[in-house]
Amino acid sequence: MSVISRINTQEARYNPEAVFEGPEQLVAEVALTRGQKLAALEQWAKSIGLRLDATAEGMPPSGREHDEAELLRRVRLAEDRLLAQSSDLS
Repeated sequence: MSVISRINTQEARYNPEAVFEGPEQLVAEVALTRGQKLAALEQWAKSIGLRLDATAEGMPPSGREHDEAELLRRVRLAEDRLLAQSSDLS
């Protein structure tokens, strides 16, 4: 049985936080290639990093720094899983 994906792949790649509840859902998405998933996860990590850096540079804290750090950890784990899958295929 094939799965029909109804996501905006462009937005999923460049603004993954707006499309997916978490990095695990991004990894499971069938409409994106492995390379697109890795690029989207990197974009997600960059966005989180910018928010965390803004707080470190004197912007008022949002109170979500712990949540952001946890989300960044999950994004990196998702990247690691995708990279491990590719080495398993080699």
